[in-house]
Amino acid sequence: MSAWGVALFSDDTACDVRDTYRELIEDGVGDEEAVRHVLDGFGDALVDPDEGPVVWLALAWTQSKIGRLDAAVRDRALAVIEQGEGLERWQEEGGKALAGRQAALDKVRAQLTGPQPERKRLRRPWRHVTDLTPGAVLAYRVSSGRLVLLRVSQIDDDRVGCAPVLTLVRYLGDALPSQQELDRLPDAVDGSCPLGIPVDGVMNAMVFRVAVHRKKDPDYRALGFEPLAGVLQPRPGDERFDSLLCSYTHWEGLASIMEWYAGCH
Repeated sequence: MSAWGVALFSDDTACDVRDTYRELIEDGVGDEEAVRHVLDGFGDALVDPDEGPVVWLALAWTQSKIGRLDAAVRDRALAVIEQGEGLERWQEEGGKALAGRQAALDKVRAQLTGPQPERKRLRRPWRHVTDLTPGAVLAYRVSSGRLVLLRVSQIDDDRVGCAPVLTLVRYLGDALPSQQELDRLPDAVDGSCPLGIPVDGVMNAMVFRVAVHRKKDPDYRALGFEPLAGVLQPRPGDERFDSLLCSYTHWEGLASIMEWYAGCH
């Protein structure tokens, strides 16, 4: 099971159902179509005796909280509660765990059977779009006065933002390189501190997806990352975005990481 607690949303599946449904409504998808998308998308979970009940409960709860409770979804969720579907794990644990889950289900029942809130319109969250483009090179001067360089290897454009993917270049210098020097600089070396110093595998990411999540968050210029006049041509692998090899951060976090790397030298 994906649960880590007795509450309805102390569960990965429940959270995924809630987030998926809300995102569909935020994107302007109609009520019936949104339900169909959720049920289709969680088809495998629906046939699982543990996760299936969670899907119905999470969907009904989420609908109810925004004034869009569908009668068929409500009835199916209430049947889950009345018939004790998905309670086997909690019954095996017994004691406080079972009592806590029952209390959580009582809360869901009260939400679904009580007065429903007015229908709410959900707006899509603010979405930042970077002005950086592939090939751009950013210079950052660390507190020692030396410069580190990162190149924009690609742009990752998804529902929540359009963010640059930066690859650290193997460079730590006192002055900005010329275009000719820039062209010869390799990317950071795998298995070492990206500036070339061997480390024990701690904090040695080389590729960063750098996002701005809120309007008040500083962008790259405010943190001292300056675009160079020169550019770097695409390199093998730039067209592939591997989220498992990428460190997700923000500009303040990236500045701190650059300080740490430079301090290794």
